[in-house]
Amino acid sequence: MKTIAGFVFLMGIILFFADTEVLAPLGGFAVYFIVGGLVMLAIAQLAGNREKNWRCRIGFHDFERKERVEEVPAMRWYRCKRCGKEKRAASIV
Repeated sequence: MKTIAGFVFLMGIILFFADTEVLAPLGGFAVYFIVGGLVMLAIAQLAGNREKNWRCRIGFHDFERKERVEEVPAMRWYRCKRCGKEKRAASIV
């Protein structure tokens, strides 16, 4: 479902910027494809992910910086305040 939503969104972007005569009749539907793709993606994320908070299900985590990783000094651990998801990412500060 996420893949189909991504293709619908991409088709809307292509139609929005298309300037050829072949795609001109579909140009009015570009906004509908973009909005439809985003809505389908949000529904797929809400249904598929099992995090506690609905914002975390969509992908809007609220990460806070934790301690450094021992193996790589430039890496840090980050933890989401709402759902507790942890990730490891490079930090330049």
